[in-house]
Amino acid sequence: MFMKFGLKLWSTNQDTLPQADQLIKDNVFQYIELTPIPCTEIDSFLSYDLPYTIHITTERHGLNIADRHKRDFNLELINNSLSWADQLNSEFLVLHPGFGEIEDTIEFLDLINDSRILIENMPSVGLNYEKMVGYSPEQIRELIGSRFGFCLDLNHAVKAALGLGIDYKPFVMDFFSLNPSYFHISDGFLTNCLDEHLSIGNGEYDFDFLINCLYFGEDNHITLETPRINLMSFDEDLYNLGRLYSLF
Repeated sequence: MFMKFGLKLWSTNQDTLPQADQLIKDNVFQYIELTPIPCTEIDSFLSYDLPYTIHITTERHGLNIADRHKRDFNLELINNSLSWADQLNSEFLVLHPGFGEIEDTIEFLDLINDSRILIENMPSVGLNYEKMVGYSPEQIRELIGSRFGFCLDLNHAVKAALGLGIDYKPFVMDFFSLNPSYFHISDGFLTNCLDEHLSIGNGEYDFDFLINCLYFGEDNHITLETPRINLMSFDEDLYNLGRLYSLF
């Protein structure tokens, strides 16, 4: 099994590109997971020969594919991310399925036809206790169908189980029937069902269990979704990557 570790960037982080480029050249990280923010330009990212994956713009900037009243706006954001992916030769695009009704998400997904898209699982409730779509293996199976892939966010899976009041370990394992090979990872507390992105070891998750889960895939992509307080430094990312390596 081969694992690739991803460094998370947003398109507002152009100033960090020289550091990111060096970390890729040194094989510390193997790819950049980049989120295009509306009204930002791609030029700086095209100037570096880096392996990119794309995380499609999220709820933070208004995307919610489960809201049928935002169809045109959602399509505009997603098409922008698809354009970035085309220009950067991205192998994958990660997409949040939104909050609301799963039927509306499925209806929206019928408008998209790109096999690079990976649907990401979500907590069962949002930060404002919204009804999230795609929190269970059954819902993810329905969303991806035969057209899309799957990004397993291990933190979201734990949070979904906590929200449902069930043991998180068998719940997480159930997602592996969907054959994920792309992952998000961070820590969190077991007393809180709301989304957190803590540094590895700063929460209560059983990382021996979570690391063992990663051995189920082949050629896995694993993006760190841990905190970065200083946006001009990757010291925290390097710390968390070191913590992960110490657990393998």
